[in-house]
Amino acid sequence: MGGTPIVRLAPAVPPLIAVALIICVAVLMGWFTGNLGIAGFGRREIFMQPWTAMACIGLALSFFCAASGRFVAARILAMAPLIIVLSVLVQEWADVPLAIDQLLFPDTIRHQTRLNPGRPGLLPAMTMLLLTMASLATTSRHIAVRWLIAGLGCLAFCIAMLSGTLLPLGVTTFGLTTQSALMSVPTASSLIAISGAVIAQRRHVAWPGSPACGIRRQTLQWLLAPCILLPVVSALWQLWTYRNGQITPEMAEIVQATGQVAVSCAVVAWAWVRIGRESTTRWAFSKAIDAAPIAITDIDGRIIRWSKGCERLYGWTAEEARGLGKYQLTDALLPPGPKRPLQPHMLQESEITERHRDGRRLRILESCQIVQPRPDIAPMVVLSMTDITERQRAEETKLASEARLAFAANLHELGLFEWTAATDRVLLSPHAERLFGLQPGAFRGGMAEWRAHIRGHFDMDILPDDPLPVFMPHRRTFRLSASGSERVRIIEGSIFFHDPPGDQGCSMLGIVMDATEREKRTEMLQAREYELRSILETVPEAMITVDEDGRVRSFSTAAERLFGYAAAEVAGRDIRTLLPDYGGGGTTGDPALADAKAASAKTTSGRDRQGNAMPVELVVGETTIGREHISIAFVRSLRDQIATQTRLNELREQLLHASRVSAMGEMGAGLAHELNQPLTATANYLGAAHMRLAMDEGGPQEQVRELIDLASQEVLRAGEIIRRMRAFVARGELDISTCALNELIADALQLACSGTRHAGVHLHYHPSASAPAVLADHIQIQQVLVNIINNALETFASHRTERPEIMIRAIEQADGHVLIRLADNGPGFPPAIIGRPFEAFMSTRTRGLGLGLSICRRIVEGHGGTLTFANRAEGGAVIEFTLPVYRDADARIAD
Repeated sequence: MGGTPIVRLAPAVPPLIAVALIICVAVLMGWFTGNLGIAGFGRREIFMQPWTAMACIGLALSFFCAASGRFVAARILAMAPLIIVLSVLVQEWADVPLAIDQLLFPDTIRHQTRLNPGRPGLLPAMTMLLLTMASLATTSRHIAVRWLIAGLGCLAFCIAMLSGTLLPLGVTTFGLTTQSALMSVPTASSLIAISGAVIAQRRHVAWPGSPACGIRRQTLQWLLAPCILLPVVSALWQLWTYRNGQITPEMAEIVQATGQVAVSCAVVAWAWVRIGRESTTRWAFSKAIDAAPIAITDIDGRIIRWSKGCERLYGWTAEEARGLGKYQLTDALLPPGPKRPLQPHMLQESEITERHRDGRRLRILESCQIVQPRPDIAPMVVLSMTDITERQRAEETKLASEARLAFAANLHELGLFEWTAATDRVLLSPHAERLFGLQPGAFRGGMAEWRAHIRGHFDMDILPDDPLPVFMPHRRTFRLSASGSERVRIIEGSIFFHDPPGDQGCSMLGIVMDATEREKRTEMLQAREYELRSILETVPEAMITVDEDGRVRSFSTAAERLFGYAAAEVAGRDIRTLLPDYGGGGTTGDPALADAKAASAKTTSGRDRQGNAMPVELVVGETTIGREHISIAFVRSLRDQIATQTRLNELREQLLHASRVSAMGEMGAGLAHELNQPLTATANYLGAAHMRLAMDEGGPQEQVRELIDLASQEVLRAGEIIRRMRAFVARGELDISTCALNELIADALQLACSGTRHAGVHLHYHPSASAPAVLADHIQIQQVLVNIINNALETFASHRTERPEIMIRAIEQADGHVLIRLADNGPGFPPAIIGRPFEAFMSTRTRGLGLGLSICRRIVEGHGGTLTFANRAEGGAVIEFTLPVYRDADARIAD
């Protein structure tokens, strides 16, 4: 990490060590000069011995070096007080005097009244031993050994405080029994100063470790003073009361215990409140810190602490990461080049690429700072990470977007320009310079010069004369036109005024494009739209445009004439006001009309301005314009068509009647022949009966009755012939009913063959007992058969044919129809008829109207059948038509 910072001294350590050194040096100067008042600080009965001063000097220097990080020097200097202390303890416990006691200032030392002059007493030696052990523990690398430093310092402080204050406070007197328990004032002051330095240096660890409840060390440090001073003060007070004899020993014990309890309770109560407040704050702070991605490493980069935020960021748990190198764990890609060494209290930031546990690459902004919370522990490195992966992606996306924007601007020849009030300089892209008529890179002016150029080049200003906008943001558009030697040039653009962060003032961004070609295309589009609108206005059918909500958007002139509304009156109204059953455009209506969207015509009902219903034909087409779905309805009135169809139906009925009358006229001779036979037979039967009555008056009546019955039958036969003829000629509506097929064909054959034209023509029809019943109008189907047979008979009459014959067959089909087939062996149909089979007024007969086949086809199709004709390969013509078969309910259920 770029080097190891020195161990920091506590601020109170140098002054305390200096005080101890000054006292010891002053004492030695007093011994050297014979001024023993300095050696006892005014008390003549007890002095600070020379070896005691030397031991304190070595002890003070040793601890100062240890606190400063000079561990080797500290250990060497600690040897002097250690040797002195050990010699004293050996002499005291072994009672073996050593000659070294009087090596310093022997003449002066001999005159003292104390035992073993020159060397330290027992309590000063034990106190110095404790402080020497604390100094050596400071240089140890084991944390458990360093935890003893504060305790050793506190014990030494208490001993020096008690032993040094007994004599000045008058608690005791100096004598043979108290010499081992008393310290001189200089000795006690030096040892108190050194022990105070030890405690100050270890103020962060007054007690080993930190409580798990989150108590701050500062609170424990405040508790250190009363914990040390309370026993000292209590003991001094008790000794003083014994000395003076003012109260009894029992009372002194009670007062001492009460005072200690009171003070202890006060300290505990204060500590409880302080600890509770601090623990809550520390808990919240620890949670907040632990939620952030913060890691603590040693000076070599090994992870000491790995927060929950780091676990979420990188994926490794604290147990997995602790003790590993952070950059090796995350496979970090560090910035190239030499790394700047870390300095204490200096924050370094860098962007690095690291790896998540699942292999994803992360872009991290890492803040690195070296800290040393206490002088006695090694420095640490605090790493704070911020995931900027998304930000980097956003920046890359922004750069890519800017690149695409620049590419799109160049591709579409868009010009960009900007201006800032702080610099008053207009910056233009190459396309903007070309569109504004500037030389590339030549313009260096501000807003006034740029506007002056615009006015000179386009004869107008790009901005109005009013001041620049005050309320931000603000957008303005412009359109400039310049007439050149060849063509008119039009440019359009937009200006956006805004107030960016900082002190730049008002800023302007703009975009400009060449709109000349677009203007031409717009004019052409408008012309085509006008042309199309003119065409649509002349369309005779009404056109209505409907949106997806069923609202009218446009209304043509033909629609105004059809419905009686003006376009402005129906715009925005529901289309069902005009077409109640309209089902397009997402509305609900007649399901049959929904199929009209397939562009097929449907018949429905419309409603005009007066509310009158009218039949209309509707065709609906659909299209999508952008995201909007619209329908176009074409409406045509069916009033005239229905009236025409009605008139055509009337004419058709008249034509059918005329056709039947014409056919009846042609069959007049056959009718006379048909009626002649029953009338002649009737006359013969009646004459025979008359003769029988005249010949045999009163003869057998059975014969007469039989003759009369025969005459009656012939009369009925004649009446039936006349009824059939009248029914054939009569006009009437279509009356479809159940007809027996054999009877239907038999009646038609009697009508068709009643004349003389069938002479020599063989008719072949064999009625079948299983012939089905059909649904038909008896008279109209007879007309079809009669027309077809008459055409064949006339063809035989005009073209000589050997053994002419007409064959009639009835074939039941599987689709519920019966096929009636009429075939002859004549010359067949001429090519003119085959090419245009059912065209009216096409006939090969001299006096024919050419309506027979057309009428037959209409009659058959009206019955739900089809009619076809063709020439036979073996010669002759064939005509086929179908009729629906009648089936009763039982037969349908059986099917």
